[in-house]
Amino acid sequence: FRTEEKAKPFRISFPNIEIVVGCDADNPDTLNKAFQGAQYALIVTPHDPKRGIDDDARLTKNMIESAVANNVEYIVLVASWTVHFPEQLSLLSSRFKPSEILLEKYGKEKGLKWTILRGGVFMENTISNVTQAVKTSVYNFPDILCPYIDTKDIGRCAAVCLVATDKNEHHEKFYEMNGPEKLNGERLAEICSKVFEKKITFQSIAKEEFKKFMPDAVSQVFEFMVENRNCVPFTNDVKNLTGEWSSYEDFIRNHLNDFFN
Repeated sequence: FRTEEKAKPFRISFPNIEIVVGCDADNPDTLNKAFQGAQYALIVTPHDPKRGIDDDARLTKNMIESAVANNVEYIVLVASWTVHFPEQLSLLSSRFKPSEILLEKYGKEKGLKWTILRGGVFMENTISNVTQAVKTSVYNFPDILCPYIDTKDIGRCAAVCLVATDKNEHHEKFYEMNGPEKLNGERLAEICSKVFEKKITFQSIAKEEFKKFMPDAVSQVFEFMVENRNCVPFTNDVKNLTGEWSSYEDFIRNHLNDFFN
């Protein structure tokens, strides 16, 4: 963690796990203590709304380089499906592609073993939409078709890779992180109606409207998804790795407190 303030809730929840404080990806000298003595590392592309996304690739690079400098043997990187469309989704894919290239470079030059989990569209990102839908009985969202993924499933996939006895099993593998079902707006509203036991209908948000309130990088992705309905990869990678999948209904039921608090 960067600060003790951010670490404190985890110290309470996980008293038996070693927690390291004072690590900042923006200051490479502080990262050594995070990786010293570690054989394996899970590196997640950072996201800090206060910093914005412009430096995310550099911050991830700093973490990868520090891990390699401290003799980490195997890295699992959480990146993004947007790297499949570097030109059309340039604002987001540029956060992730340099890190993928760097891992491949260290694999060839230093024998580093690596796996990349390309995150899809997160179910967590719909919480505010669901909360509003429960209040208004209308699910407002862009008209897209998407196999949303529960981020806990990404964590489970990372764990499977990290504890594998033979790291060659997952070395140089790119796994797509998507959920079990492609969902459109009508299906999202239908699932919410079932869980909350009230009629919720879907209302599409036009491109001109969502561009007004979405950050440019997010707007670019949604505009592309509206025009290319099957652009988000849809594979069995999550199920093949973990043996299970979280459905959108499972996710909603597991997060009921988020909608009422």
